[in-house]
Amino acid sequence: MVKAYVLIKTESGKEDHVLRKLLELSYTEEAHKVFGPFDIIAEVRGRDMETLVEIITQRIRTIPGTTDTQSLMAIDIEIDMTSTSLAN
Repeated sequence: MVKAYVLIKTESGKEDHVLRKLLELSYTEEAHKVFGPFDIIAEVRGRDMETLVEIITQRIRTIPGTTDTQSLMAIDIEIDMTSTSLAN
């Protein structure tokens, strides 16, 4: 599984509509209205990067009222602290 945080700008007054539509999608883990340069942040998951790109471009960006998105792909790396200089 891969995960992304999608920052979403909406048309004025469309935040609730876009948020409801996001939460209806099975691959949306969480979504919240936020203050700042974006109106909504959503955590989405896909089985691989290709699926995640499709979800973002063809499902999220096409929700009526969505004007812009920025996607932050999560990278989870397990580090063996015993084999690095960070262990000291």
